Amino acid sequence: MIMKKCIYLFAFVLLACQGFSHDQGTIKGQVIDSETGDPVIGANIIMVSSMLGTCSDINGQFEFRNIHSGEYELLASCMGYQSMKTLVFVEKDKVTNQKITLNTTSIEIEGYSVIAECPYSAASLKYIRNLDLEIRPNKSSQDLLKLVPGLITAQHAGGGKAEQIFLRGFDADHGTDVNISVDGLPVNMVSHGHGQGYADLHFLIPELVEELNVYKGPYFAQFGNLATAGAIQFKTRDVLDHNLIKIEGGQFNTLRGTLLYQLGSGCDEQNGYVAAQYYNTDGPFESPLGLKRMNVFGKYFTHLSHNSKITVSMSTFSSAWDASGQIPQRAVDHNIISRFGALDDLEGGNTSRTNFNLKYDLRDDNNNSLSIQTYASDYDFKLFSNFTYFLEDDDFGDMIEQLDNRLLYGMNAQYQHIKKLDDKILKSAFGGGFRADNTAVALWHSPDRVRQELFTQASINERNFFSWIQNEIVFSAEFRAQAALRFDYFTFNVDDNTNNSLGSVSPELPHASGYDQQTIVSPKLNLVYSPVETIDLFVNAGTGFHSNDARNVVISKKINELERTWRRQGFTDLQIDNKLAEQNFDPAQKDAITLPRATGGELGFRTGKINRLNIGMAAWFLYLEREYVYVGDGGFTELSDPTQRIGLDVEARLKLVSWLWADIDFCLSEGKMMGIHETGNEIPLAPKITSTGGLTVKDLNNFNATIRYTYIGDRPANESNTVIAEGYFILNMGLSWEWKTFTFSVTGENLLDIDWNEAQFDTESQLPWENEPVSEIHFTPGNPRNFQFGISHRF
Repeated sequence: MIMKKCIYLFAFVLLACQGFSHDQGTIKGQVIDSETGDPVIGANIIMVSSMLGTCSDINGQFEFRNIHSGEYELLASCMGYQSMKTLVFVEKDKVTNQKITLNTTSIEIEGYSVIAECPYSAASLKYIRNLDLEIRPNKSSQDLLKLVPGLITAQHAGGGKAEQIFLRGFDADHGTDVNISVDGLPVNMVSHGHGQGYADLHFLIPELVEELNVYKGPYFAQFGNLATAGAIQFKTRDVLDHNLIKIEGGQFNTLRGTLLYQLGSGCDEQNGYVAAQYYNTDGPFESPLGLKRMNVFGKYFTHLSHNSKITVSMSTFSSAWDASGQIPQRAVDHNIISRFGALDDLEGGNTSRTNFNLKYDLRDDNNNSLSIQTYASDYDFKLFSNFTYFLEDDDFGDMIEQLDNRLLYGMNAQYQHIKKLDDKILKSAFGGGFRADNTAVALWHSPDRVRQELFTQASINERNFFSWIQNEIVFSAEFRAQAALRFDYFTFNVDDNTNNSLGSVSPELPHASGYDQQTIVSPKLNLVYSPVETIDLFVNAGTGFHSNDARNVVISKKINELERTWRRQGFTDLQIDNKLAEQNFDPAQKDAITLPRATGGELGFRTGKINRLNIGMAAWFLYLEREYVYVGDGGFTELSDPTQRIGLDVEARLKLVSWLWADIDFCLSEGKMMGIHETGNEIPLAPKITSTGGLTVKDLNNFNATIRYTYIGDRPANESNTVIAEGYFILNMGLSWEWKTFTFSVTGENLLDIDWNEAQFDTESQLPWENEPVSEIHFTPGNPRNFQFGISHRF
């Protein structure tokens, strides 16, 4: 009932924005370099004494739509250029064209010179990420993740499960070491039924993404839990470029329909829109996936005054699918099944998520700002998987069923203050908030999707309270520094409900109810030195963390409690270890680290003029403490030794001519488990080399095209490197042509039609006719060559 009232209220607010004033005009302009005449990309254009602001695009162009008539002062600024103020008069129902010319200069220390978000690492340049958004087509949330340099994804459960993520030497599973958010709303799920940090981004409609921010490494105070390899922020549009209806389809019974509809006139001072998307595909598999997904999104914002803004959005999505699973290589080699066959085609699942997001922004005339956000999500997840076939149950099979039902809610607040100190500028930022997860999780043995035996079942209440402070000092045009400190406090409360189950309960797994609390302090330091106008040198250092699953935390505490109790009763160490083993507890886990710390650092540089060539490079290392990992697929914990990773990231963007762009990302990494191991010290599935790149034609006589490659090298699938996950090189393309209000498009995947494995694992399994288990590569095949066609209409 409460959710229905919220939906009715939100619909009323959206409809209210249709009553905008019609006493409005539009400002269109371009920012150019005074010396070369080239467009300046990523310049900040701000309407002084208001919160309205935008950035110039790849052609240096910008636009303020549906502005009330009157006189306005525009301020244009960009690193390496003098700031420029311009008076513009907006007339009713007319378009005012304004050209702004910027002169190159060393950066002057003045009030407006720090309005723009200056990069503090070689990988966090916002306008490079936004350039990628403009020139690279994206048809799915998986494509959006691939915009992150060095990030590779893999899907291995029918298209409805969250993607497996590889980044900076991490097999981050589904998000354990990559913090992902959309409009400040956290995507990752902690203490999830399938895996820690599970990040399902399928609720995001790709056409709505306006901005992508990438922060690699644990160097930034605003990101806490799971931000070890890095953090990724998506921002949705406030104003649509136009209403849109789009239909796409092609091989594998694939169909995708998208509707974007703007309510009112699309005003930059007040606006609302709704969007919907439907997706269906069977994939290339002999047992059709039957994947269906429906997304709905609505957003509304208004300026309460000239310097304050409130934004509200709601979204919901639901999805269901079947899957053919990860098949053993030997089944294909012996012609038992084909690459696209299945040994158990009853895998699959369904998931849904409904989000509410409310944000208030305030900026005063001195450019100080306040932001307060609150959010809530209602989430459901069910997944059937069979990784080992008949290894554990030779009668019915090993299929498991994982469940996660949760209410997630929280708040973020941030205040930023800018102050001039003699010849320096001090930008201070303070932030804080909390996140709460109320979760019910369970793991069943469910062969043929019929529940037989309960492995685990628990109610989890997890809380994360946090605060941080960050000071940034601009000493001169050549040197900037940023220092920060973050504090996180966690509480974990777990009620193990297996004793309340009406079904059969497995006696072979650890079970514990209880609570625990932990704190962690994370310092950060970032330095930037610019010896000349076109070169920035970066030094980054800091610590971060990812939390353990709450069930793992409580089990660890229970082991400590039992040990203290039995020691008081006079039991010896050996007797205590035996008694713990009788309850399926690992004695070594008493010293488990609840919040394993990641310590990292990097040296990097970025050079070149942004409107022609930009090259970035970073050499980095990351050390992660020893931890105990909760295995959601089995309901038990595994010991993970400390790991150390080093690597080199390189990325380049080149504008060859006005309509042709080239880009390449190249990442090398080497990771090892610390200490001496009998079987080896390789980190399973950790990528050692990844690369993406391509050529893009942009706006050539209404024609757009791109050809892109993705490459990942061979990597060890186990600690001893005796099983190899094979690398691949695939080539994709996209073409589109605009005619009046219509756009016709075609996309091609795997143009070389190679056999490639999208996901690969070294798994021990046993087939019905086998007497002994076999450990080898199990894989999900990547799509063969296929084409999709589309038509869209702007109105």
